[in-house]
Amino acid sequence: MLTKEKFELFFEQYFDDIASFLSLYTNCPNQLKDWTQEVFLKIWEVRERIDPDHPSVKSYLLKVARNHALKKLRSKKQYESWLQEHIRNLTTSHPPKEPVLNPPDFDDAYQTALSKIPTRAQQAYLLSREEGLNYKEIAQTMNISTKTVEGQISRALRILREELKDFRGL
Repeated sequence: MLTKEKFELFFEQYFDDIASFLSLYTNCPNQLKDWTQEVFLKIWEVRERIDPDHPSVKSYLLKVARNHALKKLRSKKQYESWLQEHIRNLTTSHPPKEPVLNPPDFDDAYQTALSKIPTRAQQAYLLSREEGLNYKEIAQTMNISTKTVEGQISRALRILREELKDFRGL
């Protein structure tokens, strides 16, 4: 459990990591500062359930930060422009040997690949990736076991990897 004193130390210890991670999602300094503070506000709200000494606490913080950033981007309809910029940055850092496929091509291919995933596997995958739920939460939502969730998401990822193999390296 995080007491007020421990939370202050926790904040100081992880602030730079969270801000650095969130900078992958925004270039705006004010937005970055706001998002970082909002992430720590969320952590403060669930402080009773957090063990600051747990080995996976940093992973948990980054997951909260990622979900927060994606939620903010989606709510402001900035996700599309962020995705295009992110892809553009990746492709300019490592110039491809073949012509670059533009993001709409990827979006179409992704939607097509997604439609090839069986319904239950697709539902588990989307709950994980788009809603940010963990496997236990997905299992409860879908009324299936956690092992079944793992299998369904593995199946979905295998299909996506196969269907989107032409986009590797973008």
